[in-house]
Amino acid sequence: MPTSSDHGPFRNLEALRDRVYNHAQRVLLSHAAHFACRLGCTDCCQTERTVSDVEFEALARAVAALPAETRDRLRARTETTPCPLLLDGGCAVYDERPLICRSHGLPLVMEGQHDVCPLNFTDLSILTLPDHDLLSVDTLTAVLVAVNALYCQEEGGDAHRRRPVRELLVDAG
Repeated sequence: MPTSSDHGPFRNLEALRDRVYNHAQRVLLSHAAHFACRLGCTDCCQTERTVSDVEFEALARAVAALPAETRDRLRARTETTPCPLLLDGGCAVYDERPLICRSHGLPLVMEGQHDVCPLNFTDLSILTLPDHDLLSVDTLTAVLVAVNALYCQEEGGDAHRRRPVRELLVDAG
């Protein structure tokens, strides 16, 4: 399956994903006993998502690379699940999942407020975690906005548009 790094316009998105991945790996290793995240847990997939143009196009490439049978199965489920990319207890395009999905489960800070999946850190307050273990949603969002703006400048698109992930399967023949 092609990844976004195969194409120059996705280079900044891939770099941002790498940073989030490295942060997540460090936090997961440091606090493994406090994470309930695993294949099959789809609690964080129960809200319909919208994504920026750069993430939408990366997802579109990943969906197009799926076998036709898998795309058909996803299309058949678009009305029965909040995330149309959820299949058999996992993400059908996991390697290309949006940043919002990559950050779920991690201890977060947004506008000064701490947050984490209620299944994680049940016996430890995230308020006791060092700041470097918290992922700043504000910073992540600001960088993604810049990455998307550059992508739209280079490739065309609307830097202010948010597209429902569900649209990926409308014409994904």
